[in-house]
Amino acid sequence: MDSLTSNDQRKISAFVRELYCLGSIKAISERVVATLGHLINGNSSIFVYNDRKLKTAQILAENVGPDYQRVLPAIWALRHEHPGMGYHRAYAARAVTISDLTPQRQWRKTELFSEFYSKMGMHEQMLGVLPFALPDLAGVIINRTRSTFTQRDRLVLNILRFHISEACRTTKLCAALPSVLVVEGFESLADGSIVVLDNAGVVRFSSDAARKHLETFFPTEKPYRGGLPLTVERWVRREIEAFATNELAIRRPQPLIIRRCERSLHVRLAASNEKTGYFLLLRVEDPTSELKRLSHFGLGPRATSVLYWLAKGKTNEEIGIILGVATGTVKVHLKNIFSRLHVENRATAASIVSEFLARAPS
Repeated sequence: MDSLTSNDQRKISAFVRELYCLGSIKAISERVVATLGHLINGNSSIFVYNDRKLKTAQILAENVGPDYQRVLPAIWALRHEHPGMGYHRAYAARAVTISDLTPQRQWRKTELFSEFYSKMGMHEQMLGVLPFALPDLAGVIINRTRSTFTQRDRLVLNILRFHISEACRTTKLCAALPSVLVVEGFESLADGSIVVLDNAGVVRFSSDAARKHLETFFPTEKPYRGGLPLTVERWVRREIEAFATNELAIRRPQPLIIRRCERSLHVRLAASNEKTGYFLLLRVEDPTSELKRLSHFGLGPRATSVLYWLAKGKTNEEIGIILGVATGTVKVHLKNIFSRLHVENRATAASIVSEFLARAPS
């Protein structure tokens, strides 16, 4: 298997740090398209967003050429011939090429290839799904004229797609939040679980809800250093420092997860748009209350439990152990769940439920 050189790692690290400094998804998509071909040696790139409900595709950025935008409506009309249109749910965890999904000879027989892709040098493609958009589909596509993609190319895209997705997710979070100074000035934010930090990681504002969560999950760590429990403070400093090192070329920013009995506290770090500090976004997961909320989908008690643990990333075998049922029984419940949610696989079902639970209870 091909591995990354130290030069590869330096280039990836510099690119990743640059992505996290951009202030919009549009800016991120344009930078990705401008840079991706140099990192993976492709002759063109596309950053696409498909709205699942509206069934429309939006090209956020591309460098294929002027003819691409002109023929895009015709390409969209033939999208059913593209093997990647059906793959993204089942293969969302890794980068794939067209050759992984269908034989090249079969791909070259399609009208989509012969009339459009072949004429624009898009003979082979590698695709990477960006999880931030699920259940909608966002992804990056790298095109090549002839040569196949190597394991090294796949490894680079698998590293980058998580960082691209995380940069887009962080941008969405920051866009929904006011600046550090505004947060400090409005007590109306006291119902939100938000902590504002300066560039040194010291607390400048903490909502009542956030303080309550920290006191509940870290009762033995008082007095808090810099306004944060020692566990959180150490994690914050590591995450802030990671942006200035090569560490983010190896992993994406991770939430801090603290468990206390059945409940768990999830803490995410996001930089403010004006680069004057950071936000901590706190969220508590409570299986009891979340199971009650999942009654929204109209499933039975056992199927609801299966759905809950599916959304938490458990396998069929693990769900069976947790619930004390056979794996075959879990599969039967999943079949009914897919039918009720109008989805085809567990990845889509899990993303729908995760998005539902992430929203504030009505």
